Amino acid sequence: MTETYVCPHCGTTQERSYRVRLIIVTCPECGENGRHVHASYVDLLDEVPEEDKPDEWSRMPLDERLLDAAKRGIVELRSS
Repeated sequence: MTETYVCPHCGTTQERSYRVRLIIVTCPECGENGRHVHASYVDLLDEVPEEDKPDEWSRMPLDERLLDAAKRGIVELRSS
């Protein structure tokens, strides 16, 4: 079974044989190095209500959105 991770910059997905919250890799599509987010957390971020999103939300990379939402208690980073 593989797990899907999403590039925080361009949204390209990569498959891995392990499950963790984030992986730090260089994206083969955009070339950016960053914390690729497990796809299950991307789904959680899509459900964050508009009123809970800071003004800069749409400009924040995906990994920063996740960390911001977790810090403010909007999403829970459960054990992998």
